[in-house]
Amino acid sequence: MKTIHLIFGTHNSQPVGNFDSVIEQVYQQAYKPFLSILNTFQDFPVTLHYSGVLFEWIEEKHPEYLMVLDEMVKRKQVELLSGGYYEPVLSLIPNSDKLGQIESLTTFIRSHFGKRPRGSWVTERVWEPNYASILQHSGIEYIFLDDIHFKSAGIDDNDLYYPYLTEDQGKTIAVFSLSKSLRYIIPYKNPEDVILFLRNCATEKGDRVISIIDDGEKFGEWKGSFQLCYENKWLARFIELLRMNKDWIKPIHPQKYLKTYQCKEKIYFPSMLYDEMMDWILPLSCSGRSKELKRKNALRYSENGFLPGGLFRSFLSKYPESNLMYAKMMYVNILVNQIRGDKYKKKAAKQELWKGQSNHAYWHGKFGGIYLNHLRKEVYRSLLEAELLTRDKGVFLPSLIKSDFDMDGREEFLYSGTLVNAYVHAKGGMLFELDYLPKRWNYMDTLARSREYYHSYMEKENGYDCYLRRAFIDHFPASNTDINSFSTMNYNELGDFINSYYTLENIDTETSELILKCNGNIKIWDTLYPVQIIKKYIFKKSHIEVYYNLTNQSDTELVLFFGVELNLALCSHRAEESEIIIAQEENDIHFSETSREFNNITAFKARDYVNKVTISIDIGNPCSLWVLPVETISQSIDTLDRIYQSTCFMTYWNFILPENGSWETSIFLGLEDDD
Repeated sequence: MKTIHLIFGTHNSQPVGNFDSVIEQVYQQAYKPFLSILNTFQDFPVTLHYSGVLFEWIEEKHPEYLMVLDEMVKRKQVELLSGGYYEPVLSLIPNSDKLGQIESLTTFIRSHFGKRPRGSWVTERVWEPNYASILQHSGIEYIFLDDIHFKSAGIDDNDLYYPYLTEDQGKTIAVFSLSKSLRYIIPYKNPEDVILFLRNCATEKGDRVISIIDDGEKFGEWKGSFQLCYENKWLARFIELLRMNKDWIKPIHPQKYLKTYQCKEKIYFPSMLYDEMMDWILPLSCSGRSKELKRKNALRYSENGFLPGGLFRSFLSKYPESNLMYAKMMYVNILVNQIRGDKYKKKAAKQELWKGQSNHAYWHGKFGGIYLNHLRKEVYRSLLEAELLTRDKGVFLPSLIKSDFDMDGREEFLYSGTLVNAYVHAKGGMLFELDYLPKRWNYMDTLARSREYYHSYMEKENGYDCYLRRAFIDHFPASNTDINSFSTMNYNELGDFINSYYTLENIDTETSELILKCNGNIKIWDTLYPVQIIKKYIFKKSHIEVYYNLTNQSDTELVLFFGVELNLALCSHRAEESEIIIAQEENDIHFSETSREFNNITAFKARDYVNKVTISIDIGNPCSLWVLPVETISQSIDTLDRIYQSTCFMTYWNFILPENGSWETSIFLGLEDDD
């Protein structure tokens, strides 16, 4: 008789910082009913993965779930998988953190369920060859990767039904193939169709194994899946059919399979992502072409078994904001590893660092990812908490240093204070991080509006940005620019300062002063006129002073429209969470959410009601001001969502700059608690 082994289960995780209400809904719709059904079929073996974050949440909110899971583990129905505790993509974090996170989840499972896991889930199935030695060193004996990984290693379709060994630095682990075909039909086809699929995979030898470890949210939380899986009883019917065909379908745990059968052979996987993610990492100009080439060459791919690889790290290039989060994480990692003599503080700092490594905020695909600002905020909150834990009370002193923070080959300028961190980039001479430490909040955690493959014409009307939405960005718009054309980036920028590199004129570590200079040009009609900007930053305990000096280096009088853009990442622009206050001689103007423009302004404020912080901006010369929310269009499972990212303040002046003459202004930005 032809037989086949089946490894069945789910992987379950939630982002660090996700809303309790969202996790509760997923729990009620998916996690709880799924386990309840499995618990009624006590002889049906399943393989499950839960991230440490989700385990913690369940332990606090629904400890009864862990009691049921513990019973299922003890009767050997459930085999649990380890992995990174806070669900990091391993390629983004240092080796010591890889080991630490895996051991942390392994320890949790062993202490709560009495058995050390021997298998691991690989976050997002992102693979790099050095994982093998890291995982084996962590006590892991087997993992799962998509079948596309196997095809890329030259494995034929008929040989995908076996585990293979892979090796790094003399350390080997077993790798099971996850069936893409099975993932696409469960639970959308009738259970009988799944049984037929398995029938076609069975052999007389009976040593084949087919694996499906799918998203736990797919069984109840995805659109229509609760009705399908539980009201229409798809899951129960499926397990019943498996039991009815137990003479030839052999559900099994991976560890038991490996004790019965040997791995087929040793192979090496290239650095790989799953199929859809390999499109998501590509620039917009490439993604469509990639899909077209895949269609045209589908036959060739299936014949020779090779598919292109990809690097998850490419998301750091595609989204500069992701790269800055990554840079912050690596910077804090250095600080944490410098802690000496206090193992408890070091452990607490590492826990916060690891939270900041949760993968969900670092990339974007079919779901929100980096577009979801509350996930980015939680990453920064954790990293800032870790950073503060590294500071010795009574010993720490503010500092201003040069460092290649974002690993771009150029030095950035990092001010670390007792209340404020302020980081300045040579590109544009802009402020790219502004941490208010009492609240663990980065007010420069903004997101530019990027073109995405799923944007239609209407979404494109929202506008796209060609630079990071940070602060002290220097503009020379055309004279006909108005708030609407600026909002949609449908205007002419006459200067070349935004993406030019400012050079260091002076850095005074004693007074925390930084002077940057840029010799650029302003293009009026077809003529370039040289203009120099000198920008001086002075960093104080809770505020930043920025002084501008513009010099006309031409022999022609220039009529200029000069603007300085500041973006602040508030929680939202809803009236109950934030408010903008424009200082007026008689009555201040209060508003939220809408775009507004003003003239003859010398001061304004942003009130952050969530963090109870006021950000005050004072202008040296009276200016005009545009205030507008910056929103991105992001794809979720079923819809396109408009998501608030920051509030933009464009201060601007119209003036005549005489030949070889200069003009000056200043901007003070201060932060204070409202408590």
